[in-house]
Formats: sequence, C-alpha cells, structure tokens
Amino acid sequence: MQPGESRQIEILRVLCITAMMWVHVNPGLSTPTIVSTGDYWLIGAVLGNTLGRISVSLLSFVSGYLIWDTLRQETFGRLALRRFRTVMIPMLVWSAIFLILASAKEALTGDDADAIARLHLRPWPLFNAWSGVAGPTANQSLFFLRDLFVATLILHAALPLIERVPVLAALAILVVTANDTLAPVIFRSSILQFLFFGAISARLGYTIAGLSRPLVALSLGYLMTVTGYAAVGDPGIPELQVLHLSHLLQRAGVGFLLLAYAAAFLALFPRTEVATLGRHAFLAYLMHVPLNGILWVIWRALVGDGDQTSYLIFYLGAPVAVFVIASGLGRFLDRAPPMLQLLLRGKSGDAMRNDPPD
Repeated sequence: MQPGESRQIEILRVLCITAMMWVHVNPGLSTPTIVSTGDYWLIGAVLGNTLGRISVSLLSFVSGYLIWDTLRQETFGRLALRRFRTVMIPMLVWSAIFLILASAKEALTGDDADAIARLHLRPWPLFNAWSGVAGPTANQSLFFLRDLFVATLILHAALPLIERVPVLAALAILVVTANDTLAPVIFRSSILQFLFFGAISARLGYTIAGLSRPLVALSLGYLMTVTGYAAVGDPGIPELQVLHLSHLLQRAGVGFLLLAYAAAFLALFPRTEVATLGRHAFLAYLMHVPLNGILWVIWRALVGDGDQTSYLIFYLGAPVAVFVIASGLGRFLDRAPPMLQLLLRGKSGDAMRNDPPD
C-alpha cells in the first residue's frame, strides 16, 4: 500500500467514525430535539441518518479491502483468534463498562437506565446485552463490531470462491443477504455485503486510490445515489427492488462520494494531521457512547436540553470532544502494560504502528 493511500484510509476512518458518532449523540436522533424534529432537522438527517448510517457500509468495505491479503496467508483458526483478540475483547470490555455505568446511573440518580430496565436483570438477556450473541448489545453501537467479526469469518470461508470467480461471489452474497435471513448469524446484511465488496475489489486489483479518482468516484457516486434514492418505494422500477438494490445503491453511491471527499481533502491539505487521529479512531468508537452519556449529563446541568438552540453546539462538538479525549487516552495507553492496551483497544502501541490497519 502506498503512503498516500494509507493516509487517505486513515482520513476515511476518522470521517466515518465521526459520522457514526453523530447517530448516537445524546439523547439520540429518535428523541425530539432541534436536530431531529426541530429547526435544524436537516443537520441530523444529513450528518446522522445519512452519513452516519452509510459510514457503517464504507468502513466494512475498507476493512474487506485491507484484510484481503491477510486472509490468503492465515488459517481460519488463526484469523478467528486474532480478530477475537483485536475486535471482540475490547468490544466486550467496553460493553461491560457501558452496563456498569448504566447501573451506576440508576443507583446515583434514581432515574431508570433504558439499557438496563428492559433486561429485568435475567441472566440470558443480561449476557446477550453484553455479548450480542443472539441480538443487539445494550450499547447498540458495539453491535457493528460483533457483526463485523462474524462477517470476517464468513469472508475467510468464501476465500476459494472469491479467488476463482470474484464476480460470482459478489452475486452470491447479494442473493444470500437479500431478505436479511441470516440472523442470528449476521443481523445487518450490509456489513457482510460491503466487506465482501471490499475484498473482491482488492482481488480484482482495484485500489482505494484508484476508486477515489474524481472521474470514477464522483460519476459513480452521483449516478448511484440519485438512482438509489429515486427508486425507493417506486413501483415503476421493480428491478431495483429485487435484492434491495435501491438501498445498496444509496450506500454505495454516498460511499463513493466520501471516497472522493477524502482524496480531495488529502490533496488540498497534504500535511494535515487529521490522518494521525486514525490510530485512535477505534478507541474513540469503542468509548463514544458512555463518554457521550457523561458529557450529556454535564451539558444538561450547565447549559440546557435538546430543545434549545445551544444544543446544536453539543451535537456538532460531541464527536470532536470524544476524539480529543480518546487521543489523550490512546497516548497514555502507549505507555501502559500490553494487557491493558489489549483490553481497551485490541492492540499494543507497537502493533498499531507496525501492522496494517484492518
């Protein structure tokens, strides 16, 4: 991988995880606030409900692209162990932290914590809320990592098919995921789809840098986005309702536009330090929901609620604050014992500097 492409991927990582945080900024886009139902609803619609949700697909694509060469060199068992260590262990640690903080909120304030109240403290619901084995985790942002882990194992199992007939592999994954019938193996089929598409792109020799060229990314991005959004619910285009292609085109189209944006940003600001945040992006994602909850309690006590204009500052600034705090914690962890680093972010500082991101 060329240094320029590596920096572009780090910028994409920061951009996508920031957008995903906008989905979860307290009190959430499902709660009436000025950015969900008020005067600034368009900000929540674009940053959270569009860029935030589509970023899951783009990150899955990038992960599939990056892991392709590794898949061909690792056995299934070694891959499963490595990905469990680097993805699932920190996910489970931060899932436990979230549940502990939610319980502490009930004990300290007397207010019900929704994530705890619906579990009724029964063993199986509590275990599932922590692990995501058979359904969403209590901290639903971490459920992405659970599906990504399982999807990576499926990708490895499909390695021979992708090696020999990559186009057929792409068609096969569209058919298999057509009606979201893979639960409880995979709950969000788009994660599996775009992970495969990323690996297939790498197999065919397409690079992130090449796909980001304006002629490619802007043209395909515009056509796919417009077609996808125009086709939603349109009975006049039945072909695009097959295999949920309209939603797939939306995600792919906006994904191409984000690729073009990241490439343009790097071209305009070649010395930007934003790319260096990429090494802390996973930690920021792991901790952003409980940290947002703490910041929200402070904001409400000192400033106001979500129906006030000042909330716009909190909504836009919360991901920035999370990245600042995560970067500080990440630098501290660089000097911490390796086991603590493994628990909180899945890798040691040395491994993060030497291993390719995936």
